[in-house]
Amino acid sequence: MSEEKSIIVKTKESVVETIQGTGEIANALVDLVSGSLVTALKGTKAVGAEAGSLVKDTIIGSVQGISEVGAEAGSTAKSVILGVMKGTKEVTTNTLDTIGTSTSTLITTTAKVGGDLAATAKGAVQGAIVSAKDLGTTVVEAVSHTATAAIKSVKEVGGELAMTAKETVMGAAQAAQDVGEKVIDTVSHTAGTVVKATHEVGGDVASTVKASMVGALQGTKDVGEKALDTISGTASSMVKATSQVGGDLATTAKNAVEGAIEGAKAIGVDTAEAASAAATSALKAAGEISESAGQQVRKAVTGTIGGVKVVLKEPFKK
Repeated sequence: MSEEKSIIVKTKESVVETIQGTGEIANALVDLVSGSLVTALKGTKAVGAEAGSLVKDTIIGSVQGISEVGAEAGSTAKSVILGVMKGTKEVTTNTLDTIGTSTSTLITTTAKVGGDLAATAKGAVQGAIVSAKDLGTTVVEAVSHTATAAIKSVKEVGGELAMTAKETVMGAAQAAQDVGEKVIDTVSHTAGTVVKATHEVGGDVASTVKASMVGALQGTKDVGEKALDTISGTASSMVKATSQVGGDLATTAKNAVEGAIEGAKAIGVDTAEAASAAATSALKAAGEISESAGQQVRKAVTGTIGGVKVVLKEPFKK
C-alpha cells in the first residue's frame, strides 16, 4: 500500500513541478507521464495485474497534480493517455485492456477532483486513436474500448452521458483527421459504440443518440467533412448498434433525426435535408436487419419531427 501511495505522490509532485515550470503543458505532460511510468515499471519489474496497478497509480497522481495547479484535468486527458501508451510500450506490451482501464481511471479520478468528465472522455478517445498503431491495433478497436470505458465510468460516477457522448464523438473526428483515418467512418463507429454502451449501463439512449448526432455534425464540420454524409453514416451506425444490444430501433431512429435537425441548425445546414438523410439512412439500416425492423423505423420517422416534415428518399419512397 505504501509503494502505491508513493507512486501517486511522486507522480503528483512531478506533474506540479513540470506544469509550473513550463508554458506548454501538453507535450511536457506526455513525457512526464511516460517517464514516471517507465521508472515505476522498471523499478518494480511489475507484470500483469501489478503493472496495471502502477498504470492506475500514475494516472491518479497525474490528475491530482494537474488539479492542484488549477489546470483542467479534462483538457489534459489526451496527453495522459499518450504518456501511458508511450511509457508502457517502452517496458511491456500495450494491450486494449490498458487503454480501457486507463480511461476508466482517468474518468473516476477526474470526478473526484471535480473536473470535466465529458472533456476527459473526449481527450481519452483522442489519445486512443493517436496511439492505435503503438497498441498494435486498429482505430476501430481502440475507439471501441475507450468509448465504452468512458460511458461506463461516467455512468458509475453519476455524470451526464449525453454530453459525454457528444464530446467523445467530436473528439474522434479531430483525432481521426490528425492520423489520416477516414473521419466519417471513425465518427460513425464512435457514435455506435457510445449508444451500445449507454444501453448496456441502463442510461437514456434517446438523449445519447441525439447528442451523438449533434457531436458528429459539429466534429466533422470542424475538419471539413460533408454534413449529409456524416448524418447518413452516423444514423446507420447507431441503428445497427441498437439492434446488436436488443434496443428500441424506433427510438434510436427518431432521435437520430432530431439530432440531425438540431445539429444542422447549429452549423447552418438545411434542416429538411438533414432530417431526410438521417431518416433514409436509419430506414435502410433497419431494413437490412429485418422486415419487422424496417417497419418499426419507417413508422417512427414518418411525418413531422422537431417541426420538420421528414421526406424519405428512394428506394424507400412508395
